[in-house]
Amino acid sequence: MEKLFRQIVRYVSLISILVFVASCDKNEDERKERESTEYAEHCIRYYVVPDTLELSEYWQYNSEPGIVLEINGTHIEERSNKEEYEALTKKYGDVGYNYYRAIGADGAISVAIDSISVISDTDVDESHPKGTELSDIVKLYTRNYYDYIKNGYTEEGGRRSEKDKFISEYTKEDFTLLYNKHGLGFHFDSTKVIKGTQNLTITIYFEDGSNLSTIQTVNFD
Repeated sequence: MEKLFRQIVRYVSLISILVFVASCDKNEDERKERESTEYAEHCIRYYVVPDTLELSEYWQYNSEPGIVLEINGTHIEERSNKEEYEALTKKYGDVGYNYYRAIGADGAISVAIDSISVISDTDVDESHPKGTELSDIVKLYTRNYYDYIKNGYTEEGGRRSEKDKFISEYTKEDFTLLYNKHGLGFHFDSTKVIKGTQNLTITIYFEDGSNLSTIQTVNFD
């Protein structure tokens, strides 16, 4: 009987230790999460007023030719540009977040994109001679905040709404509140056979009438 009692004590002690360790791990995880997040009234940390279009070197496509462009410009932040920041939060409905967001979270482009044009200086194929629009064969990979905010900050909209489709298939909503640092990933459909070097003129037209343009060289050999 005494032996059985000792075994029970050992089991109880072991369970207590495991519960304590699990509790410590949970507390440590919560501590780390608190250190990497901050409480915020709004989901979007800052807005970027489009000014320049730059080639991003943070990541590139491995499976097919492509480039990533960043839209950069003046940052509008709550602390330094409170009036402008608040106006944008109201414009896009980012007014009821009141939750934690990652410290250093990406910002959003302040102006929605109307359309994007991609034109090559050489023939791509029979249907796309030089100087013609390539938006029906060039794909674009993006992330935006719009869907998440529109759906009341619920996961149905996708906290990081990702899209990867032909440029011609994008809608105005798809082009609203695009992530800033994530950039715009232009890449050709892997089913298309394109050879040689293409000098692509990429022009982004914004809803306020402004535009940004750049020429990028992509080698398909």
